[in-house]
Amino acid sequence: MKKHRRERHFLTTALFFVLILSLSIAYITNTFVGVHDTVGDRCYDGSVIGKNDPVHRINRTVFQGRALLDSIKKYEYHLFGIVNHDNVIAGKNDFLFRVEDLQTGYHYLKDYTGALSFSDEESASILTGLRRRKELYGNRGAIYLPVFLPNAQTVHSELMPSYMGDISKHTRLSRLTDYLRRNGFADFIDMTGTLIAAKGEDVLYNNTENSLNTLGLYYTYLTVCGFFSEGAFDPGDLINLNELEFYRHLTTGKDIAVEADLEDVVKNHTVSLSNDTLLSYRVLFNSGYAAKTVRLDFSGISPDSPSLLLQFTRVSDRLSIEPFFSNTFDFVTYQPDLEDNPSLFQTASPDLVIQFIYEDELSLLLQ
Repeated sequence: MKKHRRERHFLTTALFFVLILSLSIAYITNTFVGVHDTVGDRCYDGSVIGKNDPVHRINRTVFQGRALLDSIKKYEYHLFGIVNHDNVIAGKNDFLFRVEDLQTGYHYLKDYTGALSFSDEESASILTGLRRRKELYGNRGAIYLPVFLPNAQTVHSELMPSYMGDISKHTRLSRLTDYLRRNGFADFIDMTGTLIAAKGEDVLYNNTENSLNTLGLYYTYLTVCGFFSEGAFDPGDLINLNELEFYRHLTTGKDIAVEADLEDVVKNHTVSLSNDTLLSYRVLFNSGYAAKTVRLDFSGISPDSPSLLLQFTRVSDRLSIEPFFSNTFDFVTYQPDLEDNPSLFQTASPDLVIQFIYEDELSLLLQ
């Protein structure tokens, strides 16, 4: 009996020393070796262990350790669907939604509830700017077409948290487009209705970023092509959905997940074109700022085929939509911003300038 008791005492003592040794190794590694990236900025509750004496260093290593924090966030999200972040909320089906754009002040939730419309003065300013841009390009022989892309929460409102209720009918985009039509400006495309009708069982947006995925951009391409008159392109070159193969895979979470420090926990459900997609065009030039493509058989296309200048605010959209437009139109130039660039315009020599503007970027149109 005494022998067994001594063995238990020995094992207990040995385990205690192993624990002390492990903590000591962790302390030395994180404190003296300088592996600072294993320690987060703050504890889970938001507090910061700022003192630098040995006890507080050990506490910081344990309670601000990234491994512990990542584990808590992982199980918190997967078990309870909770995101511990002031500016990110968890929706359904792994969708993350941002509360506010901290750079521009745009508030997604206020817009969702109809509490974030432009004032009459702001709407008038946007209308003036659109008319000015239309006149500017018209004097150069080009048509100007703004395309408004709704937020993910607008098209997939069913994926918002249940406590948010139904989306308001008076979002900023809906009120702005109504204002533009009432005041005689109708040369624009609002993709809201088209995308809502097209989604069916499909998801048309990235779940960790407020941006269209490749399938959503395909429907945008189809809608823009419907703007053209007959003879603008060979109908046989209009890409049919049944001819495309989309590849669905999980990738690292995008910017909303990064903001919540969940990019390794909440994966992005990425939709991209198969690598087997036929590219019947080549890049004519790529300056690092803008790029222009030409169809390989452009001589066989209708002489009325327009040259396009497409303006984006997101490089990822430009790359994803390129195979659609460049496979259909003879010459397409891609610009990574919405600014009027006379030099690029001359190089592009477009018949049509198309601006793609997301709902959360409408303030860019204010003059």
